[in-house]
Amino acid sequence: MKAMKLLVWTLCIAGLSSLGVSAQRSPDFSGTWTMDLSRSEAAAHGEPIGPVTVVIRQAPAEVRIETTQNGNVNAVRYVPEGGSPLVADQPTGTFRWEGPQLITNLIAHVNQQAVTVMETRRLNAAGTEMTVAVTLVVQHGYQSGASNLGAKNPPNMSTGTNVFLKAR
Repeated sequence: MKAMKLLVWTLCIAGLSSLGVSAQRSPDFSGTWTMDLSRSEAAAHGEPIGPVTVVIRQAPAEVRIETTQNGNVNAVRYVPEGGSPLVADQPTGTFRWEGPQLITNLIAHVNQQAVTVMETRRLNAAGTEMTVAVTLVVQHGYQSGASNLGAKNPPNMSTGTNVFLKAR
């Protein structure tokens, strides 16, 4: 009987230890990041966007991302998909891991239109460069009358990639 209890405890501890190991495999995006304007698609469209700084605070139960652009600060709290409820009085989205990639989703309103923003973040091997693939979908409920054959994205979708360098 004691041998059985010891075996059960050993398996439980091994299981919990392996959970800790898998959690440690997620890269840490925490820190201050500055957009590399020369390599970012957001900087190449329309009017110059000026410097962009992103501060990320990452914990197992949430990711907070604060973006500063032209003196304007936008802070968003992301919770795990299917996790704790969203908070109505602050911008809140969801996050999930796909291997080493951090995927965040946010529904926002721009000019009274619902907009879905999905960002896929990944780090280089040294952890000094963050690439962010952005997919923006305007939820306006109609399709363009023009043919969409051969188009890269539907008319209500925009994609781009931005590169950020970690501040020292």
